[in-house]
Amino acid sequence: MTDVAVGGSCRSHAAVVAAAAVALGLLAFSADSVAGGVGQVLIALTSSGFVWGLAAFLVGRSAATAKRAVGSATALLVLATLLYYLLVLVVSRRWSGGTLEDGTSADLLGLRSVAMMTALWLTGSLIGGPVLGLLGHIVRVGNVSTSALAAGSVCGLLSGEGWQAVMLAPPWQLLTVSDPYQAEFFRGVVVGELVKIVLPIVVLAWLGTAHRLWRVWPTLLTAAIASGALSAALWYVLYAAAHSI
Repeated sequence: MTDVAVGGSCRSHAAVVAAAAVALGLLAFSADSVAGGVGQVLIALTSSGFVWGLAAFLVGRSAATAKRAVGSATALLVLATLLYYLLVLVVSRRWSGGTLEDGTSADLLGLRSVAMMTALWLTGSLIGGPVLGLLGHIVRVGNVSTSALAAGSVCGLLSGEGWQAVMLAPPWQLLTVSDPYQAEFFRGVVVGELVKIVLPIVVLAWLGTAHRLWRVWPTLLTAAIASGALSAALWYVLYAAAHSI
C-alpha cells in the first residue's frame, strides 16, 4: 500500500511539473505578442527570472525528497524553455523573413540565433533549476536557521534580475522621456522592474510568516542582500552573453 501511495504521489508531482512547464512556456510566448508598456509588464509577470525561478522554487518546496526537488525544478525549467523556443521556431517564426545587406535571406542567421539562445537558457535552467529546487526543499524541511538562510537566498536570487535592470536603467531616468509613446513604453518598463523587486520581497514575507522564520530575521536579511547582489551580477553576465549572440 505504501509503494502504491508513493508511486501515485510521484505521478501526481510529475503531472504538476509538466502542467506548470506548459503554462510557463505558453504564457511567456503569449506575452511576447503584446506591445508597448503593457507588454513590458506582462513579460515581467510571465517571462521573467522571478516568475520562472519562483515556479522552480515552489516545485522543489512541494517535493518529498531533495533528489526529487532538484530533478523536478530542473525538468520544469528545461521543458518550459524547450516549449517556448519551439513555439518561436514553429508558430511566430520571428527568426525568418529578414534580409542581409546584400539582399539575401537572413533566415540561417535567425535560426542560429534561436539555437544559441535556446542553448543559453537551457544552460541557465540546468544551473538554476537544481539550486532553486534544493532551496525550496530546505525551506520546508530544514531547521529554523537553515530554512531562514534558504528563504533569504531565494528572495535575493529572485530579485536579482530586477536590481540589475534598475542599476542599468534607473527609473528616474526612464520616466523623464517626453515623447508620449516612448513615455508609455518606459512606464511599463519601470513597473516591470519594480515587479521583479517587490514581489520577491512579498515571497520572503510569506515564507518568513509561513515557516515562522522572523525570530532569525538577521539571517533572512543577510542572505537576501548577499544573494541579491550575486544574482544581479549573474544576470548582468547572462544578458551580456545574450546580447552578444
